[in-house]
Amino acid sequence: MRILYNLAFIIFGVFYMPYMIFTKRYRYGMKDRFGFLPEKIKSICSKNKIIWVHAVSVGEIKAAGILAPLLRKAFPSHALIFSTVTHTGNKVARTIITGNEGVFFLPFDVSFIVDRVVKAVSPEIFISMETELWPNLIHSLYKSGARLILVNGRISNKSYTRYKKGRFFIEVLLKKFSLILMQSSQDAARIIALGAPEEKVFVTGNLKFDIQVSNFETNRIELRKKLNLKKDDMFLVAGSTHRGEETSIIECFSKLKKEYKNLRLLIAPRHIERAGEIEKLISKKGFKSISISNLFTNDERQATTEGSPERSRGASDEQSVFLLDTMGELRSMYSVADIVFVGGSLVKKGGQNPIEPASMMKPIIFGKYTFNFHDVIKIFLENNSGVEVDGKEGLYSALKLFLDNPGYRNKLGINAKDTIIRNSGSSQRTINLILSNS
Repeated sequence: MRILYNLAFIIFGVFYMPYMIFTKRYRYGMKDRFGFLPEKIKSICSKNKIIWVHAVSVGEIKAAGILAPLLRKAFPSHALIFSTVTHTGNKVARTIITGNEGVFFLPFDVSFIVDRVVKAVSPEIFISMETELWPNLIHSLYKSGARLILVNGRISNKSYTRYKKGRFFIEVLLKKFSLILMQSSQDAARIIALGAPEEKVFVTGNLKFDIQVSNFETNRIELRKKLNLKKDDMFLVAGSTHRGEETSIIECFSKLKKEYKNLRLLIAPRHIERAGEIEKLISKKGFKSISISNLFTNDERQATTEGSPERSRGASDEQSVFLLDTMGELRSMYSVADIVFVGGSLVKKGGQNPIEPASMMKPIIFGKYTFNFHDVIKIFLENNSGVEVDGKEGLYSALKLFLDNPGYRNKLGINAKDTIIRNSGSSQRTINLILSNS
């Protein structure tokens, strides 16, 4: 079976790799991906007992970052190492590690590659975030004697349909896990239906509800000053947007701008490589664009107390739109926002997670296509902690409602924060179960 899977993976890779390289998705970490680990990782693994945490991209690694301090406290004699698939996830992972920890790219799931990596790492515990199931990696880890734990697991409608078609293979993988911790009862029911042993499955909630936001009010004041936003400016942040959404957002902004002169907009695309495309779109719609990378770089380089006249004019131009073209700063931009739109939801992408802006008491709008975060969105709607809209017209109406009703806007933000608090505790439940399973 492994031979057939290896062959299929290699054939797929031969045809798909040029696309991945061309789009720069696998531009980084090629040595890691072929099983040649960094010297730092090999050194850490040779001297310590290892807990290997795998997270695909930014969202999953942020969840891992919430769990990491508890893992360090619960297992003081172990060292943590993190693997990711994406470059952006890798960069975020490097911000959460301590001195005796490391980050690398997950190797390609070919048996002789992962066998070599598993032998070098030799983890006592392997933690997979959010239902990452790589057959050869799981087989190799299980064979090595590592304890496999699935944490913060979720199964979207799309994934469930796909997994059901290969239930026999999925069941074989799931039985190799010693503990399977799912976000919701629906996720738990689905993974049991796919063959996970019921006695190993527990519902722990969503780790991301345990997000810690420190000094966001201080950050808000400093960043608004840096962006040259006036005290009465209303700042709309459209976060993690996808192709097809920016047009609707800019058109709503343009229409509202005629009535609300103090309305400002920042667009943060989910994939920053689309920044040039969005810049052209902003210009086409009659606005100037201000790239955050240029604005902040100029600010730091000039190092003046009030900013240069040139920068001040650009940042305070009311007929301009901010464009976030740098990684890792969306959270900061959320702290500055008065209204947040969470992207991937006006188009059929499944939405993005609203927990981060909600933790900062922001009034949140999202579209109806939120199937990737169905349970989270359900909680938000049930607690009047966000507004769901249908298309551009719905987005316009919701924005106008928020702008006309500051009391309602503030109440929604308070509800959002309360929702986060009431649904927190997943990280402690997770660590308790891991320890009880030791």
